[in-house]
Order: sequence, then structure tokens, then C-alpha cells
Amino acid sequence: MTGDQPQVVSASGANKQVGILIVEDEALVASYIKDVLEESGFTVAGIASSGREALSLAEQNRPTLALVDIRLAGPMDGVEVACRLNEHFAVRAIFLSGLVDRDTEERAKSAQALGFLRKPFLPSQVFNTIERVLQRTGT
Repeated sequence: MTGDQPQVVSASGANKQVGILIVEDEALVASYIKDVLEESGFTVAGIASSGREALSLAEQNRPTLALVDIRLAGPMDGVEVACRLNEHFAVRAIFLSGLVDRDTEERAKSAQALGFLRKPFLPSQVFNTIERVLQRTGT
């Protein structure tokens, strides 16, 4: 297997009902995450590039989880988006990020995130993190 080929991992059939909202402002990264989720058997409940779009999609599609980039462009960063998703729709987040400073890390705790994936990540890391979260939450 070359480094360019994605590692495909299959989720159990029960996970096909798990809708995951992707909140990522970099289109290529969002597309990659979407492909990884779909190849792993998860349903993508939408892709949002901003906080406002994420909240709108959550209201329409009622996802089970959200993968949220901490550093979003626009007036709401990922921490605020994750807090609002949890408060308004009971949608918990798994954060995505490259580098995180201490202040942001402290703020991220207030969002009660279920996990954290550091960029760049492998498809297996995405799958394993989601599986652990689903097992832990009984979803």
C-alpha cells in the first residue's frame, strides 16, 4: 500500500444510522473527511464551512455527532460552534485541529468535546475515535 492510498476501515452496520456533521472551512480537508466517513460506513449529515451554516444544518439534519475544526474562519470559532451545537441540538463534538494554543485548549474544555483529532490524521484514526465515542456514549 502506498502512502497516497487511503486506508479503508469498515464500520459495523449499526453505524450507518449515525449522522456526522463536518464543520471544516478548508474544502479539501472537508472532502477528505467526507470520503473517509462514507468509506467507513457512516452517514454524512452535511458539510459546513462556517458556524452559521453548521447550526442551520444541525437544525435541518439532526446529526448524532459533529467533527468540528477548532480554527474556523468567520465570527464563530469551532469552540463556540461546538458549544452551540451541544446547547441547542444536543450534538456533541469531536474537535479537529493542527496546532492549539493553551487559551484555545482551555476554552475547548467548556465545549465538553468527546474527543480530539490532531491534523494531519489517518482514516483509521478518524474511524477509531468515532467508534470509541459511540461506544462510550452508547450511541
